[in-house]
Amino acid sequence: MTPVAAGPIPVRDAELVLDPQNPSLRQVGRLDYLGGLVLASEDSRFGGYSGLVVDPDGGGLWAISDTGHWLRLDFDTDAMGLPRHVARAEILPLRDAQGRILEDKRDSDAEALRRTADGGWLVAFEHRHRIWRYAEPGGRAVGVVALPDALAGQPANGGIEAMAVLSGDGLLLLSEGEVSATGRGAAWLHRGGQWWARSWPLADDFAPTDAVALPDGSVVVLERFYRPLAGPRARLRLLPPTQAAGPDQAWQPLLLAELARPYSVDNMEALDARPAADGSVWFYVMSDDNRNALQRTLLMVFRLQPQ
Repeated sequence: MTPVAAGPIPVRDAELVLDPQNPSLRQVGRLDYLGGLVLASEDSRFGGYSGLVVDPDGGGLWAISDTGHWLRLDFDTDAMGLPRHVARAEILPLRDAQGRILEDKRDSDAEALRRTADGGWLVAFEHRHRIWRYAEPGGRAVGVVALPDALAGQPANGGIEAMAVLSGDGLLLLSEGEVSATGRGAAWLHRGGQWWARSWPLADDFAPTDAVALPDGSVVVLERFYRPLAGPRARLRLLPPTQAAGPDQAWQPLLLAELARPYSVDNMEALDARPAADGSVWFYVMSDDNRNALQRTLLMVFRLQPQ
């Protein structure tokens, strides 16, 4: 694997409609589709995005690639704060604690990205399952999150896929890999300085790929589905605040929306959310193109109205 070098890259964008067969459609499930972009670049490093963090004002984002780099996008936004064009793009390499660029795929397979309350960054990796702390994108790793021993036994390509930072010292991790005989996916909840083994209720052959905590204490989980004949699908499920509050609560997530053909959808892997001034929540969903010419990098923005 060639080391990733830092620097600006050209990124093209095009408007993305929710349903190409019905361009005026703006509603899917409980969500309003606000708009989106198809992103592409001639730079061979571009692609593979599996986690993202959006700026509080929506003016840009950081994404993490499973090929070992950070992506920074700055947007030209409209009056609502919705991204309309990419104004600037830059790639920065992922580094270890000594500042060395991660070159081996087994070290650089980043799958989830989150900000912490103190302004730091968490990056979750699979193959060699771990979570590293960063003070800033592109810098060296400055710490390691102590994980439950059971995580080390997850499949190489099925470790931490989804990571949500909860209030206090809370952390929720969901695995796409190991599934129990009861049809529930492996999960871990960190509360009060302790890890608790949990299980995520899988259904309909969907598996979690990202998760984000909302200001009210609820958690929204992005899930994906793929079969060759059916194609890709994605959905968002919400875990209410009372269920996300502690290790003994039963998990019964609520479906917010599901994307399937003819809707615009690809291998949706990355999710973030930001509160809007009107009390609604905006969700940003990004796809991992698997560095495959037949797939696309999509960025889609949805709104959940307050109840």
